[in-house]
Amino acid sequence: MTGAEIRCLTVADRAAWEAVTAEALPAQSWGHAAGLAAGGWDPELAVVTAGRGAEAGRLILPFHRRKSGRAVDVATLPGLSGALLQGAPLAPLRAWADFAAAQGWVAGYLQLAPVAEGLPREGLLSEGLGRIAEHNALFVFDLASWDIDDSIGANMRRSIRLGGRLGARLVTDPARIGPVFAALYARTLARGTTPAAFGGAVLAGWFAQAGTLAFAAEVGGEIVAAQLGRASGGWADLHLAGATDAGRPCQAWLIARAIEACRSMGLRQANIGGYGVAGDGLHRMKARLGAREVPLRSLRQVYDPARFAALCAAAGADPEDAYFPPWRRPRG
Repeated sequence: MTGAEIRCLTVADRAAWEAVTAEALPAQSWGHAAGLAAGGWDPELAVVTAGRGAEAGRLILPFHRRKSGRAVDVATLPGLSGALLQGAPLAPLRAWADFAAAQGWVAGYLQLAPVAEGLPREGLLSEGLGRIAEHNALFVFDLASWDIDDSIGANMRRSIRLGGRLGARLVTDPARIGPVFAALYARTLARGTTPAAFGGAVLAGWFAQAGTLAFAAEVGGEIVAAQLGRASGGWADLHLAGATDAGRPCQAWLIARAIEACRSMGLRQANIGGYGVAGDGLHRMKARLGAREVPLRSLRQVYDPARFAALCAAAGADPEDAYFPPWRRPRG
């Protein structure tokens, strides 16, 4: 596409990455990428500027490449922020799709930032730019208006106050929370069927970065529940949590205290992520906290239709599977 400018940065390009994302969202920040890199990930940041006048726009996309034999697909880095579209969306998305096809990549999974509103679904399809899907949801607090007494019901206020009755005390020092967080995180995920997505090296990498947010509930001198996230662009992303069995009753208390702390820092929004399955316990708990429930949306792009079909066929996957790309659906 004429008039398009595309830059792809790596974590080695720290100054350029930080300059681009100074006002961007937490999972687009260099510190988030650096933590992933500490655990063996290979993060990149694409900055796509395209279009003129009213059609001009910019895409900020933190991503990584994934191999299936010789085939490569790309996906946004894990996190709550996704890809940020600024201005008109069609020109930068077209420029990115053309660039990705020229690289020989097969497909792209672009999780969209929760602030990306008004994308023309039919327009994307008719332009050959992919398909938007909604799945799960994110819970976002407007810190200017949220209030523990006015924004939530009586039952949830009682759940929050339970932490206080148990003697919970708020800890915000990453140096204290970091050494125990990995165990809390792994213990929480072990209660379900989801394996830990991030190993100790990634978690330690995040705790080592400026901009890290860490909140914990301490009871009787022991940290029993914790939240880990990042702050950037006026947003807080609290994307990981963990608790002991004894700390689970403190989780609502901890989220409320963390949200109040984020507001005291001058942040404007706080994203606490979603849930596993609609209607599960985590969904019900978060829905009662007074946050906005924002659809988690992704743009699924196919850059090489023939190879896409071949990879699906080789994996015995349905090309129309809701999981994208279909050949990456976890077995079992």
